[in-house]
Amino acid sequence: MSDEEAIRRIEDGRAWDEFCDRLKEAGHKALDAAPDNSFDRAEGIRYVSRLARHFLRSATERTQADRIALGHAESPKIGLDNPDYVYAGARLEADASYRLTGELADAHMIGFGTYSGGLGMPGGLQRDGYLESQSLSLDSDGRFEITLSREEQPGNWLPMGPKTNALNIRQTLLRRAQQRQAPLELQRLGEAKSPPPLDPARFSGALDRAGQMVLGTVSQFLAWTESFQAHIHEIRPIDPKFLAVAQGDPNTSYNYSYWELGEGQALVVDFAPPRCEYWNLQIGNHWLESLDFMCFNTHVNNETAVADSDGHVRVVIAGQDPGVPNWLDTAGHSRGGLALRFVGAKEIPEPRTRIADLSSLR
Repeated sequence: MSDEEAIRRIEDGRAWDEFCDRLKEAGHKALDAAPDNSFDRAEGIRYVSRLARHFLRSATERTQADRIALGHAESPKIGLDNPDYVYAGARLEADASYRLTGELADAHMIGFGTYSGGLGMPGGLQRDGYLESQSLSLDSDGRFEITLSREEQPGNWLPMGPKTNALNIRQTLLRRAQQRQAPLELQRLGEAKSPPPLDPARFSGALDRAGQMVLGTVSQFLAWTESFQAHIHEIRPIDPKFLAVAQGDPNTSYNYSYWELGEGQALVVDFAPPRCEYWNLQIGNHWLESLDFMCFNTHVNNETAVADSDGHVRVVIAGQDPGVPNWLDTAGHSRGGLALRFVGAKEIPEPRTRIADLSSLR
């Protein structure tokens, strides 16, 4: 589309109308796929509104600064976002270079990734480079410095590609409520630039991108939910076709299921965690949003789980406390998604699952 046409779409309102039409379509897609009750349907519309808020801000606001602190910021709940991860990121320009500085603090590990494309876009989210904190060179004070660029650099280097547009960071806190996240700062290298005035043609394209990402993300992850429901209460590796357009940590094994419980029921998951850098098991809602993990116990990991004498872990998912270790609270939900992740594992166990009466577990 030419700049002249993009500007005309702003002037006559078509860009705004098409953005609103995509939001309307996304909302009805959610309602059509919702369970037949007011609670899940309301959460579905809230999910779409959360996506709209996030993608509208990220697409239309100028977030590319010459120096920004990558502290905790509200991140969207998409595709069973991990309660152990503090997500951070920034918009990047493919023809620029950057310096990322920080320290590990209480983080168990941190993954740094450069990406192109985006969730919900035709080509999906594509990883251009990835770097783990375990491989970083640290100075005598425990601090690190990473160069982000297209050309290889000495020391800690995170590659960028010809279409890189984002930096995504996942730092793992095993006891998040009690721990201090890593302080991180990103600086653009070279001459500082002042942000330009709003470009109408560029803003027209940004509205298009925001609407496409909301609609595309809803469609993309509804397909995930449908896939998981096909093997309800059975945990399986995710279909590779889904990860092809939502590339994350290349060292993580992603395994998913769907759960649904009646009154007085629990889902019991038994498995022997392999030797690995990190694992966790979490539950979420029908829309694959993490539950309120700061107020409810909705996940366990290799640090918090209680294992038996043989190293096996039994997780109990229920709406009421059965008085046993590793209870995950459904937080008022009767159905939703389940994720089991392993980072750096050479062998992936096959978890056993069963539905049990709460009274028998007590």
